[in-house]
Amino acid sequence: MNTVILRFTVRVLTPVIFALSVYLLLRGHDSPGGGFIAALLAGAAVVLQHYAGGPKGALRTIPLSFSSLVGAGLLLAAGMGVAGLFAGADFLTGGVHKFDVPALGELKVTASLVFDLGVYFVVLAVIVAVVSHLGEEE
Repeated sequence: MNTVILRFTVRVLTPVIFALSVYLLLRGHDSPGGGFIAALLAGAAVVLQHYAGGPKGALRTIPLSFSSLVGAGLLLAAGMGVAGLFAGADFLTGGVHKFDVPALGELKVTASLVFDLGVYFVVLAVIVAVVSHLGEEE
């Protein structure tokens, strides 16, 4: 089912889906959303790329390997949990860090955002691994 219409539609929809995924990721620490649902949405873009271009199309969407995405995600999520212990608080105790960025003004980074980013990477890595093995010969 690799038609011109499908390839064109997927090429147009993929950036929109990833932008919505990032929006849900950034929105999630203040209201419903977060790393899991955002990664599922990004995974939908990977699946669409797989349908339009086969396994190679899906791997072009996320050029990172499964192990590097899982490693980065676990490092971020677990590191955020341990950071609370080093601060003298409980595991996964969050905080808010504010940075002054000259071009953007004040940037607020919360601990839950970093944790959600770790969850995002792990879930997306699992989806990429599953999709990249679809249709492979044994």
